[in-house]
Amino acid sequence: MPSAQRLEEKPLSFKDQVLFKFKDTQIEIRHRDQGCAITIPEEGQQEILHFLRLLQIGNLSLKQLSQACPDIQNQIPELLDEFIQRGLLTETRDLSRVSGVTGRQFYRELSRFLKRFKQQFPPSPLSQQLADGTLSREQLIGYALESYHVTHLCPRLLAPALAQYETTMTQNLLQEFFVSELHHDHLIKKSLKSVGIESEQLAQLQPLPMTFTVCAALGVFARQHPLSFKTALMLFEEDDKVFHELFKQRCQALNMPSDFYRPILLHAHINEEGAHDQITADLLTDVPYVSPEEQLLVKKNMTLLIESMILRTYEILDYYGNPDNIIPRCFMTTKESRI
Repeated sequence: MPSAQRLEEKPLSFKDQVLFKFKDTQIEIRHRDQGCAITIPEEGQQEILHFLRLLQIGNLSLKQLSQACPDIQNQIPELLDEFIQRGLLTETRDLSRVSGVTGRQFYRELSRFLKRFKQQFPPSPLSQQLADGTLSREQLIGYALESYHVTHLCPRLLAPALAQYETTMTQNLLQEFFVSELHHDHLIKKSLKSVGIESEQLAQLQPLPMTFTVCAALGVFARQHPLSFKTALMLFEEDDKVFHELFKQRCQALNMPSDFYRPILLHAHINEEGAHDQITADLLTDVPYVSPEEQLLVKKNMTLLIESMILRTYEILDYYGNPDNIIPRCFMTTKESRI
């Protein structure tokens, strides 16, 4: 079996169905019945995680991986040898020799890739706390507040994409999607009003850092990389009926007003009725060709976006779960309120 040094110039990647499991200072890496565990000190965790993400995306050689992860470059050959011996790695094709695919083909491949990528993370702690009945009233309100930011900013984040004409079909799809997203923030505003948060406070809201990050990413993609923008919409518009049912049940268990959860559920229903979760499939169907380089860039952008969304969930739970924190988070306020 070849060593990492002999594959120095060969692009490498994890095989399909390689999954990660994080346990404090350990990372378990498994592929079917094969696997290994890596123990890493706290100060090296981010660099190791970055290295593993790059291997999952693939098409990088030992030399390129070392350049991308300079802090652990001396450990990389040993790690790669371990992965090779355990059958976790595969040699990928040189991008210069790989042909592109149609947008429709890319959507199918990308959907499978993102599904595998999400499987490496534990279940959403927000959903878990809804299911076991430990999510607090403040955390429910915090979820609505952070959702307000996304719905309020959404039309402005989408707007740059409308200025980049590609085809009539794509333009029509984006225009229809833009119009359908207008005023969705009014529903969340009604929800928040029912728990005492007024419009004057909403005008001064400050988003959590990761809420700002995911919104900014969508805006950047809309202006600078249309293919990543079209793909990102599928992550923002995913429907989760189980989550929304648990959300309703938890609100009722805490005797929260129906005017709080009904607008949020109505917003989810509007997205479902409009088949918003299919917007990416529809947009990519109109893309005639996606180069290997573009495929790789989109995958990198989407993995970063998913990680940001996961971190956002933890931030919501942490901030709004702390009774000492001010709710809502405002830039300036004359009335600091504790919901």
